[in-house]
Amino acid sequence: MRKLILAKFLCPKFKTELIRIGGKNDGGYVIPRLSLEKTDTLYSFGLGDDWSFEEQFKKKSGAKVICFDHSVTLIYWLKRFIKDLIELFLLRSDIKEKFKRFFSFFYYKFFFNNSEKIHVKSFFGTIGQIMPDMKNVEIIDMNLILKKWESKNCFMKVDIEGNEYRVLGQITEHQAKLSGLVIEFHNCDLMLEKIKLFIEKFDLDLVHIHVNNFGIITKDGFPTVIELTFSPRKFNSKREENESNFPAQSLDQPNNKNEEDIRISFYQ
Repeated sequence: MRKLILAKFLCPKFKTELIRIGGKNDGGYVIPRLSLEKTDTLYSFGLGDDWSFEEQFKKKSGAKVICFDHSVTLIYWLKRFIKDLIELFLLRSDIKEKFKRFFSFFYYKFFFNNSEKIHVKSFFGTIGQIMPDMKNVEIIDMNLILKKWESKNCFMKVDIEGNEYRVLGQITEHQAKLSGLVIEFHNCDLMLEKIKLFIEKFDLDLVHIHVNNFGIITKDGFPTVIELTFSPRKFNSKREENESNFPAQSLDQPNNKNEEDIRISFYQ
């Protein structure tokens, strides 16, 4: 059986009761169960066309849900509709699935319909940075977010396609307010030291790891996209050596449903 090879510091040393929230495969994340009970606000960075995680989190916790994604606009929905219509006409994809996608915009409008479920069309980053390809997009940081939507117990979901490294300092600065964090890291083979430094500085414990199998696997078996779950120390206990088997069969699902999840091994 094939194995993935990851650095030992990425192997969670702590455990807590975990649950899976969100849709099947690429739409779901594994998070601490106690995080749901303690969270008053979910800050979700990265939305796209799948808000099943946010929807289930809201249903199970009652927390306010605030999503940040500058790319999901009316133009985004229009382009997607035209593309789906062409593919349906040419019979290039599953008809049932395409019809379901046609109604996604209305599901989106139905979910984000009040002050308890908000989609903010802003870019989560560093105030003052210049983005030539996004001149008319508002940049928002954690200081502005907490000033506008104050929270003392917030959960963060971060999936921002490589920009996560630019906001790690902001996450660490406000870590005392966190009831949990799930974050997707990209280009991990190149950014390994930055990930290690973040884990060492972060007060929350790493309790789960999952490899996103849409990502590239290097020739040495190193996955370049991983999802890490962090839990407040008071929720956790020490993990035994024989409890470090990943992926976790009862929780994890392959992001790419057409490919299986591969067992992870850790090196010193």
